[in-house]
Amino acid sequence: MPNNFGLFFARDDTLLRLPVNPEKLPVARDSENDEYNVLGLGPIMVPRLPSLRVVTISSFFPGRVSSLVLNAGQFRPPEFYIQFFESAMREKAPILYTPVRYYENGEPFMTGDSGFGVLVTGFDTEERGGETGDFYYDLELTEYKDHSPQPMQTDQQASASAAQPVQVTTEPARGIPQGQIVAGSVCTLNGSYYYSSYGDKPSSAGNGIQVTVSRIVDLSRPYPYHVLSTSGGALGWVAGASLQVVSTT
Repeated sequence: MPNNFGLFFARDDTLLRLPVNPEKLPVARDSENDEYNVLGLGPIMVPRLPSLRVVTISSFFPGRVSSLVLNAGQFRPPEFYIQFFESAMREKAPILYTPVRYYENGEPFMTGDSGFGVLVTGFDTEERGGETGDFYYDLELTEYKDHSPQPMQTDQQASASAAQPVQVTTEPARGIPQGQIVAGSVCTLNGSYYYSSYGDKPSSAGNGIQVTVSRIVDLSRPYPYHVLSTSGGALGWVAGASLQVVSTT
């Protein structure tokens, strides 16, 4: 039975799966509580918010296709993965990390964990004698939360806006045809979603779940629409016939 357990990463238009799973997948999240000594009570602990999650992955990028490679149908050399993570770390660019978990019998588990944004905070590679072409690596990912400032409207701006008369236009809207699937469409999915637009495994079934279309490729492919979960996690590629448009942004 194929190994459907996989670790996926997405940035801009690039979606990749690690070619070889690590032996273990530690996720650390410390609690930065403060400890004080209080007269008459002794030591006490003051709870604080948990720190950011840190994921550490140690494995290797194979230089050749073998039985260990999980995505042999879309094999890429180590250079592809090294450039992906090094550029993300160099450019301080967040990427989406999504673990897809399956038991040995093919049954998915922890499906509510749709992944989260991370920054590459550590990435080391090494070549080893006798294993020409393979690159071993240690990858550290730290949870990323968008903290960019949101625009605020001052009282003076709000008063000025309220004083302006409302203008109504009768120009007809140039909307998207009803039911047409475009990037940004919110849809109901009834069908399977796959690792690639060609239908490569792993796959899972979506029965009545709500998704957002994030990308559309060549419509001649069997599964040309890439969809995200309601929380923004990458699910996979689906056929247009399995999507019913709910709304379009």
